[in-house]
Amino acid sequence: MDLYQLKYFLQVARQLSFTRAARAAHVSVPAISRSVTLLERSLGKKLFVRSKGRVTLTAEGELLKGRAERVFDDLEQAELDLHKGSGPVEMMRIGSREMITNYLLPQPLREYEARHPGTRFGVYELGPKELLEALKRDQADFGFYYAPINDPALEFRHLGHLRSHVYVSPRLAATRPLPFIAPRYFGSDPTAPSIDGYPDQEHPRRILYEGEFLETHRRFVVEGLAAAVLPDFVIREEFKRRKVVRLPGPRLGREIYFFKRAGRPLPAQVDEFVAAVRRAVQEAA
Repeated sequence: MDLYQLKYFLQVARQLSFTRAARAAHVSVPAISRSVTLLERSLGKKLFVRSKGRVTLTAEGELLKGRAERVFDDLEQAELDLHKGSGPVEMMRIGSREMITNYLLPQPLREYEARHPGTRFGVYELGPKELLEALKRDQADFGFYYAPINDPALEFRHLGHLRSHVYVSPRLAATRPLPFIAPRYFGSDPTAPSIDGYPDQEHPRRILYEGEFLETHRRFVVEGLAAAVLPDFVIREEFKRRKVVRLPGPRLGREIYFFKRAGRPLPAQVDEFVAAVRRAVQEAA
């Protein structure tokens, strides 16, 4: 079994597409298809079911994919051990969300760049399903999200809790029901549990706006357009200056989690970076 054949097989198994796998491996589609065919012949087993516009793994393909993941994880770990402390990581690919990216990552990125100059960073805005797929396919090295992603393909670590409240401009505070700006993923039932800690029966939401970004929510609150659930630290200054008020209610907040593909080794510098993100969460809390 040739390691290049195994490597190309793994790319196809992750992408479930010969075209995407060829692009990721920087080879032609015929080259990667020929390599997989030779591997199947040498094993005497069919590894993929190829149909028009679709590629799926056979049972034998699933078995080999798991074993191949471990082989290349071991090789990567050996390389990391041999080059420990010898230089910066060439590229760090991070899956994240807008609040984490904009409010929690800048300081850790500055600290990392000061200690390890020369690293390039890719920061990608990914939802939980997209983050899961990117980590499984090694399109991202690690990521951050607000809730556990329960999948055996991932390992996760809790980094901290960010407290939140309902904030609103003073002129809207007495309005009932309150006009809210809610995330676009918010469901049709305003009393249903949400990722930000809702529901709050005392202040039911009348969803007047849906907004993609946390900064949009913050701006709508400051401008007096709507109320919103906001992490305390992102609106601390406006609250101190009494430009907004905080409504009483249940304990709200967001958890911050770190994710990586299960079994995948990462350079020691990644642990430094994640520790810096944990400190940023603690400082913001």
